[in-house]
Amino acid sequence: MRAVPDPRCGRETKHDHAEVLVCLVAGFLAGRTTIRRSLKWCKKHLEELREYLPLKNGIASPSTACRLLSGIDEELFALEFMEWIGEIMDTKGIHLAVDGKALRAGMEKVRDFRAPMILNAVDAATGLVAAQMPIKNKDCEIKAIPELLKLLDIKGSVVTADAVGTQTQIMEQILSQEGHFVLMVKKNQPQSYEEIVKYFGEMSEDHKRTKEDENYRPRYPGMQEKYEEISRKERNRDRQEYRWYSVCRECSLLTKTQKEWPFVKTVGLARQIRIPVERDGHGNDITPDIKTFLEKGSRRRPKPVQDEETGKDIQETGMISDMELTAEEMGRIKREHWAVENRLHHVLDDAFREDRSPAKKSKHNLALIRKFAYNILRIAILYGDCAEIMTEAMDDFSDDLLLRKKYVFSGIESFY
Repeated sequence: MRAVPDPRCGRETKHDHAEVLVCLVAGFLAGRTTIRRSLKWCKKHLEELREYLPLKNGIASPSTACRLLSGIDEELFALEFMEWIGEIMDTKGIHLAVDGKALRAGMEKVRDFRAPMILNAVDAATGLVAAQMPIKNKDCEIKAIPELLKLLDIKGSVVTADAVGTQTQIMEQILSQEGHFVLMVKKNQPQSYEEIVKYFGEMSEDHKRTKEDENYRPRYPGMQEKYEEISRKERNRDRQEYRWYSVCRECSLLTKTQKEWPFVKTVGLARQIRIPVERDGHGNDITPDIKTFLEKGSRRRPKPVQDEETGKDIQETGMISDMELTAEEMGRIKREHWAVENRLHHVLDDAFREDRSPAKKSKHNLALIRKFAYNILRIAILYGDCAEIMTEAMDDFSDDLLLRKKYVFSGIESFY
């Protein structure tokens, strides 16, 4: 924190800026997810904190902390965050998920009532945040993704992003940094999306008929040889989920691969159907099968909804990659990408209450304070030093002096 420039004028200040930032992180680690509650917790633990920090004038007031966060240069603070986490984890040769998150409470603070966003780069395996970049709104993601990637060493890494990131310039940026990509294709790329849905529908039908009849001639024999599909079924919370992943390593089926995307080596389609679990008055499972659900729906879903948005009953998402992938590999990468929603976004909103934060000028720097605390908690969970549920891990940090000493004041051991 000492490397973060103090934005206050040169006259003597009552509270050291680095100490204030450390106190805020310590408070958030202990589950006090507002500036006021965080500093109040620090006041109760002042004697303990003085073992590691001078704090000659005690704990700063909430108004002092707010002014400090509002004045700190957001870009420099973000770079210091990247340098800190870069000493712990390596961004080379990993699965890096890039996804934007809205600060919904900030909608009331802007004229057009569009939520400001923060673009995050997350290690899909550990859930650690490698970098963040504030952007005005979702429309700015396309320009921001290449800028964020330039700050990271992604050599040998697989970069994934939602459909908004499926842009030629982003693919070229990833390849120029010696990385790889798996990107989603949805209706924002209408021609490619329609081609994927059409060709994969026909190839899937031919695949089934070829198994049933050895004399059957598929419509696209050259593509059929490089076509593969798998299916998965699982019970997830209160719903039954069916997934089909198909890939084809003959990419000429897409018009764009012939000119704009010559580097694409695998095209895929992910199809998912979610059927809500239903029970009768005696507790017996009466969940309909797929055929019945698609034809008649169910009591909870009289009319199944098909859309590309998450949470819908039926989803179809195209995928492209510069690597030659199997259906199993592409399906795994897609699932790992969307795990970011639960590992990061849900935790920030649920455990850290980010969506309810009223911060205006300090919102981006306050988001970095949360990321410092989130990463420390995630590392402690990975090492098995605290509970796996984030809110319970916060309780552990609030109660355990040795845990705070190890992860806040003694330095964290590098993963590499």
